[in-house]
Amino acid sequence: MKMKYYIAISVVAMALFTSCASKQATSERPVTDTFQIVHYNVIIAPDFSNRLNSKLYPKPVNDMEIVQDVLGRIYPDILNDKRSDNQQDVFSVTMINKGLISLYDIDMSRMTIDFSRFDKQLDRINFIKDRSDEKLSVAKTEFLQEYKRVTQASIADTHGADLWSFFNSGLSDLKVKTKSEYKSFNGRTYEHKFRNILIMLTDGYIEASLYGEDACLTKGQCYYLSSQSIKDFRKAFKKSGIGDMQQFFQEEEYGIIPVKNPVLKDVEVLVMEMYDRSLSPAGNATVHPTDEEVLQLFWSDWLEKSGVKKYELHKTVNSTREVNQVISSFLGIEKSAS
Repeated sequence: MKMKYYIAISVVAMALFTSCASKQATSERPVTDTFQIVHYNVIIAPDFSNRLNSKLYPKPVNDMEIVQDVLGRIYPDILNDKRSDNQQDVFSVTMINKGLISLYDIDMSRMTIDFSRFDKQLDRINFIKDRSDEKLSVAKTEFLQEYKRVTQASIADTHGADLWSFFNSGLSDLKVKTKSEYKSFNGRTYEHKFRNILIMLTDGYIEASLYGEDACLTKGQCYYLSSQSIKDFRKAFKKSGIGDMQQFFQEEEYGIIPVKNPVLKDVEVLVMEMYDRSLSPAGNATVHPTDEEVLQLFWSDWLEKSGVKKYELHKTVNSTREVNQVISSFLGIEKSAS
């Protein structure tokens, strides 16, 4: 009798355990049944300051050529990267100084190409192949036209670029896609998530309207990085007698004040066209360390302490081919646009 009692208790206990385990398993999405699809959210952030003046700062490749390379990469390179359908990629421009949108009457929608708006793959294909009323080729042309118009207006009336405020509050969930979306089809669950790629077109000098003691927490920790502050850093470094610039930077607690923006943990930053003003017209160093070496040091420290997911810092490139290589490498796309 006791044996039957123990068996009955064991069966009940096992049933309760199995029931609990079953509930726990169904509350979480089975990893083996979930397939991840990664889309691209490419955001171009141009620094519309005096850096655009080719007489002051001549460069082999201008911003328009970089933007053209990105748009030329859309199809087939990016759209076909590890995917064959249901692409949700977005390509857009964002303004570092938001006030320029109203000042120049910028139509931001003309500088946005959003593939997530297509519910059907056939509509998406017809757009890409220029088979419908809406055409990718037309969208790219309008994108470049508006970008060129804003660039020309900025050259005629330059404004400082407040890069610190842009990183601190100019990037938000409205632009950065931080959440995954789950969809089920034929018994499978698909996780759609985004790589947020921020392409910064800037010379690396952080110059806005705030300077001096009011723009610094300490002597070496400021919200800006101007030509003068780089000169001051270089002078202090040489005077210190310390042979290693990185060591001096850390010991004297220099740096750009980190920003506190949680979305940066989901952002990959590609900084292009950092311009070394300390070089001669022939490209020779006139001082050591050069401005570029100092820029690299300050920017690396700043982006790391601000929690950026990934970053690369590139100086001015010498050809559109080099632009292509830099962007392809950062995106991790093997095939490059010609």
